[in-house]
Amino acid sequence: MSDQFIKAITKNKYFRAYALNGTEFVKEAATIHETSRLASVVLGRGMLATALTAQSVLKGEERMSIQINGRGPIGNVVVEADAKGSIRGYVTNPKIEPILDNDGRLDIPAAVGTNGFLQITKFAPYSDPYIGQSQLVSGEIGDDFTYYLAQSEQIPSVVGVSVYMNADDTVEVAGGFLVQALPDATDEAINQLEMALKNMPSLSDMLVDGYTPLAVLEAIFGQGEVDIIQVAGVGLAAEPTKEAYHKMLTTLPVKEVQAMIDEDDGAEVVGKFSGKRYFFTPDELREIISEINENNAD
Repeated sequence: MSDQFIKAITKNKYFRAYALNGTEFVKEAATIHETSRLASVVLGRGMLATALTAQSVLKGEERMSIQINGRGPIGNVVVEADAKGSIRGYVTNPKIEPILDNDGRLDIPAAVGTNGFLQITKFAPYSDPYIGQSQLVSGEIGDDFTYYLAQSEQIPSVVGVSVYMNADDTVEVAGGFLVQALPDATDEAINQLEMALKNMPSLSDMLVDGYTPLAVLEAIFGQGEVDIIQVAGVGLAAEPTKEAYHKMLTTLPVKEVQAMIDEDDGAEVVGKFSGKRYFFTPDELREIISEINENNAD
């Protein structure tokens, strides 16, 4: 079953809500980067939260890049997403060893760290990038996105994300939700939401039990209390082709490309987000040098 995202609004028009099942793209990202159990959860949570946030704040051809740097042993968490449901990401230490809390569970805050920031950069055609930043409040990622949306976007929100792992360190299920208060939301409605979030089953349990994105939202607001506005697919962004990397190399100075021939007898390009490797032979690099010279002559 492919990953699915839904956008909805409560029947009382007090809240806008988003939910997604991201099991397949989190599984695929974990496989691509050969992440450890702990890194799979951190990367998965970052990708889920980014996908939800992108759907709530982007439109058209806009896209965003997020970076979480809590100065923890996982290093940076980097994720990119667009308004059309494409997502990709990586962590700088995918082989991080397990860190457990006092209850014997994976300690996400200890891995991410809390002495740092969440930065979101939004890109739109024909305009300068917008950069927003907030301090990390817990390192749990969902809480940190909640705080960012409230502080930098001025949107009262709650973000919940979960990645549940199998005993063999593979991803079993992954998903999340984002709820935003609309201008007409009353204090009573917000209090009821807080109580519902407190009393509902854990997100991990719901995902393991097969809850759909709609069922997750109905667990929060009540059965039949939300109207679906949009249903869409989400998935990993396509990896640039070798031809695309070829074009990128033509933007380099000739001396740098020549050095690849003289010193390394070729060049290997490794995609940070995909881990895919492309090798350029000396003859291919000489062809690129010819293209650079032709472009400069123009």
